[in-house]
Amino acid sequence: MVQDTHGGSSVGISGARAGSARESPFHIQTIKSPGHLTKFLPSLRTLLQLCVNQDPASSSIGFRAPLSDEAAGEFWLATASKLAETPRVLHCFVLTADPDAADVLATGSIVTIPKVTHRHRAEIVKLLVHPSARRKGVATAMMRHLESFAKNSLGKEVLTLDTATTTPARAFYNSIGWKEWGTCPEYADFADGARGDATFFIKILRG
Repeated sequence: MVQDTHGGSSVGISGARAGSARESPFHIQTIKSPGHLTKFLPSLRTLLQLCVNQDPASSSIGFRAPLSDEAAGEFWLATASKLAETPRVLHCFVLTADPDAADVLATGSIVTIPKVTHRHRAEIVKLLVHPSARRKGVATAMMRHLESFAKNSLGKEVLTLDTATTTPARAFYNSIGWKEWGTCPEYADFADGARGDATFFIKILRG
C-alpha cells in the first residue's frame, strides 16, 4: 500500500504553490543503481521506521511495528538489488531539500508490469513522507513527478495505487485528481495487527 500522507498542499511538480513564482524548495532524483541508493540508505531506513512505528494504527505498508533497524535496512537493500535487474521493473525516487542532501523527505516508486497485455500501465508503491515534511506540498510534488515520469519517460497510459481506506491518504489522492474504483474489505493488516480495508485508485495519463 501507499503510506498515509496526512494530506498535502496544492503544488505542482516544481514544488511551488499555485500562483507562486518562488523557486522550488524540493529536489527529486531517480535512484539510478544499487550503489546510488546506499547514499540515502540511513535516511531511507529511518523514514520507513517512522512511517511504521510512529502511528502503527494508521500504517499499512507491509510491516509490523516495531520495525527494527535490521528489518528496515533489509527492505531497502532488497529494493537496491531490484534496481540492477534487466529489464528494470522498479523505478525509485527520493525527494530532498537540495541536490546534495542525503536526508530524504519523501520517497516513491513506480513498478511496471512486464506482461505484454499490461505494458500500458504501472503501479505507484511505497510513497513515504517524513512526518516533519507533511502538509507542506511534499507528497503532491512527488506524485506529480511520478505521474510525469510514468507518462513521459516510460510511455505509460494508466497508473494505479491502493491505500488504507480509513487514512487521510484516501482524501489526498482524490484531491489531486485520482479516481477511486473500488474498495476491498479486510485487504491487509495495519502495523498494529488490526485488519483494514483498502481503496484502489486509477489515473489515466493519456491526453
